[in-house]
Amino acid sequence: YLATAAGKKVRLFNQAGEPLREWANHPSTVADIQWRPRGLELASAAYGKLSVFKPSQDEPLHVFEWKGSMLALAWSPDGKHIATGDQDSTVHFWIVKTGRDLMMSGYPSKVRELSWDPTGRYLATGGSPTICVWDTAGKGPAGTKPIELEGHAELVKALAYQSFGPLLASACAGGRLALWSPAKSEKTLTQEAHGSGATQLAWAPDDKRLALGCESGEVAVYSV
Repeated sequence: YLATAAGKKVRLFNQAGEPLREWANHPSTVADIQWRPRGLELASAAYGKLSVFKPSQDEPLHVFEWKGSMLALAWSPDGKHIATGDQDSTVHFWIVKTGRDLMMSGYPSKVRELSWDPTGRYLATGGSPTICVWDTAGKGPAGTKPIELEGHAELVKALAYQSFGPLLASACAGGRLALWSPAKSEKTLTQEAHGSGATQLAWAPDDKRLALGCESGEVAVYSV
C-alpha cells in the first residue's frame, strides 16, 4: 500500500496507483503519517487527534484525543507505543493497547525530532540543543528524568538511531553532526557538516553509512 496525506485527508492506494480508500475525518491538516513497523496499521497525527487506521476499514481502529497540535509521530519498533512531538513544547506517549497517555514537558521549543532505538525501550527527542533520551520501560517515561546528551550549540534538527546498533546520530541547525552511545551517555564523534544547517539524517540498511541532508541542498555521506 501507499498512503498520502494532503490537507485533512489521508488517501490509500494500491501498488498500481489505484485509489482504495480515503479517510477524511481529520479535524485539521494532517501533520504526519506513519505505518506501524511490520504491520498494516497506519497512524495519522492532526490537531487534537491521533488516529490509527486499517486498510480494510473505513473507521479508525483507535482514536487518541488530546487538545493540542501534533507535529510529528513515531511508532516504537515493536508497535506497542506511539510518540508525538507537539507544538506546545511537549512529547506525548501513547500505549496503543490501553490508550493510556503520558506526557513529557519542559522543552524550550516545539518538538519535531523523534527516534526510537531498535529495542523500542529508548526514545530520543529534540526540541532543544540538548537531546533528551527517555527510558520507556516499566511504567513509562512520565515523571522520570531523561538521559541528557549535550554537545550541540544550536537546536537539534534531526535524530536517527541505527536500525540494529546502539548508536544515535544527531545534527543541529548549525550543521554539526554527532554520534552518541546514549546508554553510556557518551559522544563518539563530532564533525562539522557540509553546507548549512541540517534537515535530515538517514542510516544505510547495514548501519555502516550515514547520510546527512542540509538546507543548502547538499547531501553528505559518512562511513561509520
